Amino acid sequence: MKLPQRVRIKYCGGCNPRYDRTALAAKLRAAFPGLDMPETDEDGGPYDFVAVLCGCPAACAEHEGLEGRAGKMLIVSADQYEALAAAVRERLG
Repeated sequence: MKLPQRVRIKYCGGCNPRYDRTALAAKLRAAFPGLDMPETDEDGGPYDFVAVLCGCPAACAEHEGLEGRAGKMLIVSADQYEALAAAVRERLG
């Protein structure tokens, strides 16, 4: 039995959010229902891909040491959703 691929969703602290980060994560989950997308690092991974959802262009979310086998992507605006979805599709598809 193959385990589902895992996309770790990491949020910034939300001090200056300019878009709805949880709505973007929900949209990603809806587009990829077969993927496991934890929002906490309780098990420490491993992860296949990491999406760091930063609320603004400062992109100050701590993500050092949080790595995905197929990479990591920092998102600073809702306009980047399509690029994120494409990266998940290409790297985990």
